[in-house]
Amino acid sequence: MQNYKIIICSKNKAKNDAVDSVLKDYFEKYEIKSIDTKSGVSETPSSDEEGIEGCKNRIKYAVNQDVSANLYIGMEGILEKINNHYFLCGWTVIYNKDFDEYYYGCSARIEVPINVINEFDKNKRLSDVVAKYMGCTEKEVSIFGTNGMITHGAYTRTDEFIDSVLCAISCKFKKVEKEK
Repeated sequence: MQNYKIIICSKNKAKNDAVDSVLKDYFEKYEIKSIDTKSGVSETPSSDEEGIEGCKNRIKYAVNQDVSANLYIGMEGILEKINNHYFLCGWTVIYNKDFDEYYYGCSARIEVPINVINEFDKNKRLSDVVAKYMGCTEKEVSIFGTNGMITHGAYTRTDEFIDSVLCAISCKFKKVEKEK
């Protein structure tokens, strides 16, 4: 039974919680290390392509810092315009160094209210605009994330990344059979 070393290319709590939540169902033995990385894309990527590029850039940055891992996990939240509506979602790219393969996963999309979009610009954090619009506190922002505020806690930032990590990891690995 292999002990996987996994590097999460972020120290963001929601992203780390999401990875740990998913991996326990896929690996019996693993260790996680979280490192700060740079995405090399916009603070809020505006397309699937830019989000995936940001994930891959984070992975490249992490591999350059530490080559000892089996899996590297890069994650990006994006805000994309589709047919005059704006949607948030999260992308995950997993690089399997052992096989030199990439696995991709995307979360569900949450529509962002137009009032928020009208107040948003590249010089503001989207979560700050949403918090003001929704009347949320800094604590609520840190717990729920932007999509959690929009959905009144029904679909949080952690949930977003659980979905995208699950979609990416299940492309290569099967769930571990647990004894009943």
